[in-house]
Amino acid sequence: MAMNVSGAGGGVRSDINITPLVDVVLVLLIIFMVAVPLLQMGYPVQVPPKVETAAPPPQSDDQVIVRLDGQGNMFINKTMYPEKEFGAKLREAMTGRASKVVFFAADGELPYEKVAHFMDLCRNNGADNLGIVFDDLRAGGGASPAGAP
Repeated sequence: MAMNVSGAGGGVRSDINITPLVDVVLVLLIIFMVAVPLLQMGYPVQVPPKVETAAPPPQSDDQVIVRLDGQGNMFINKTMYPEKEFGAKLREAMTGRASKVVFFAADGELPYEKVAHFMDLCRNNGADNLGIVFDDLRAGGGASPAGAP
């Protein structure tokens, strides 16, 4: 029995066969060459000419800040109002504003019920959004009408 020792036999070959790879790449190239022009087709549309609009009226830059101090006094922009007049004055301050944002500050020692009632009072009288201010009211003299918010 003779054995073939030369490597010319039908053993395993480690050469890469790239013919199937080239076939797949060519097929994908043809598909993309056909598909791209179809994707670029569109419909003719007439766009209306650009119209210049007048500038919007300038908005007032002053902000509405409402405060509730430790004694239960209610303020609108550093002016103190009794609870009976507060709703009407806030409604009056909010008329004619495009943005119905009110900044809200309250003393940190107040019970939750009083603060929630004050927030409801603000919402019911024209404030769509309440922005909360986290300043210490006692440091700026919150009991006086001229105190800082």
